[in-house]
Amino acid sequence: MLQRLLPRQVDNSFRGLRPALWLLGLLIAVKLAMSLNSIVNTAAVAGGADGIPLESFGPAAERQVLLLFALMSLGHLVLALIALTTLIRYRALVPFIYLVLLTEHLVRRLIAQSYAAPGAQSTAIAWYLNYGLLTLLMIGFALSLIPARSKSDPHSDSEEGR
Repeated sequence: MLQRLLPRQVDNSFRGLRPALWLLGLLIAVKLAMSLNSIVNTAAVAGGADGIPLESFGPAAERQVLLLFALMSLGHLVLALIALTTLIRYRALVPFIYLVLLTEHLVRRLIAQSYAAPGAQSTAIAWYLNYGLLTLLMIGFALSLIPARSKSDPHSDSEEGR
């Protein structure tokens, strides 16, 4: 499995199941759209989809929260662009980029949970969207690790032994 995550040669050959590539393309499109929207419409996204009570802050605090939100969105945009580059040019790293995206998502959820107000349950649309994305990331990661059958040799299940 380590050979799949960190291949010796980084090229455009993908050895996992093809649906993993389509799913990664969908996830990248969603992340690009979310990131760009969060950078351009920061207050609307933070106050609406993410449910941050901006009106409860003073003007200076609200501005700082929006700044941090926009900077976080820029980080997501950069990560999505790296994933897009992987999908287009370096497909051998698709399992690795899935692992990076999955780890980032899980750690971000843990951090958000640790800073949540006691007894607070988020009902914002972003909460449901994030758990949907988490599910798709896990499915895509699993699909990227499953070796695709070679058309020329139906008995070769894996190249792990090489």
